[in-house]
Amino acid sequence: MGGRESKPISLSYEEAVKRVSEGELSRLKDAYKRTATLNGAITKQAFIREVLGEGVPQQLAELIFVACGGTAKGITFKDLLCSLVLLTRGIREEKIRFIFGVYANEAGTHVTKSDMLRQLQTTEGGYAPEILHKCFGQNERVTYEEFKDWLINYPDATTVTRWLLAEPCHASLCNDLETPTFYQTLAGVTHLEEKDILELEKRYWYLKGSSPTGKLDPDTLVPLISPPLPPLLAKGVFSAFDENRDNHIDFKEMACGISAACRGPLTERQKFCFKIFDRDRDGKLSKEELTAMVQALLLLSYEEQEDK
Repeated sequence: MGGRESKPISLSYEEAVKRVSEGELSRLKDAYKRTATLNGAITKQAFIREVLGEGVPQQLAELIFVACGGTAKGITFKDLLCSLVLLTRGIREEKIRFIFGVYANEAGTHVTKSDMLRQLQTTEGGYAPEILHKCFGQNERVTYEEFKDWLINYPDATTVTRWLLAEPCHASLCNDLETPTFYQTLAGVTHLEEKDILELEKRYWYLKGSSPTGKLDPDTLVPLISPPLPPLLAKGVFSAFDENRDNHIDFKEMACGISAACRGPLTERQKFCFKIFDRDRDGKLSKEELTAMVQALLLLSYEEQEDK
């Protein structure tokens, strides 16, 4: 496949739809909407986490993402459905053709030994399976029929073939992506509606994806606060969100923090403000913390008057 962003999926969207029930299709569409970013696609991180699962090696997961039609912008619903149906309900011939497409040249007519070895450098940690010589022999390339005959005899030849031809399949049409319990739970313990939480999650994953560290850390969050806050105050705001103090904000912390700061009753908002200045989390403001609070509030008041 080289560096191309094309997909070797041998299953059409129309055929994929025929292999799922109306209920399954509806649940998948709802799940996709909940997980998709603002541009209407599922990111590579979400695809690997929600569709493939944590048990799939990262290099293999990235290869499968591209093979399923994923690009830098993400993966569309049609490509996702075709991929899931092929992986979970495809016949062996369809899966073998998919694997052939993973390793094949741009035109999809043959697999060259050099291209396949290059792919194996990624998925096999630089190790070339000895059984590979059974596929190519003295030749530099093989056709689909030759590749298929080899794979039928040696389905465990590579990590890719072992994963895709495993029974039962590692992927599933019914996974955690379809279960809205998490969103309903958050809606029940916050002052946000379920639709607010779904929209907030899209923005959360977008921000995480935009972060150089892949996390919602101070360097990512603080510049988003408007109007800009003094450094000391900005650090306190981040700390108020970061409940477990691991220096990054997970989605639950983000939802609960926004709920308390923006949607909660006056008492809850006051508690959130208190947490901004309670640096050591002891439930009290020390003399130093109180001094820092007064200085920060005076600075904000001064800047507000300057703006006027």
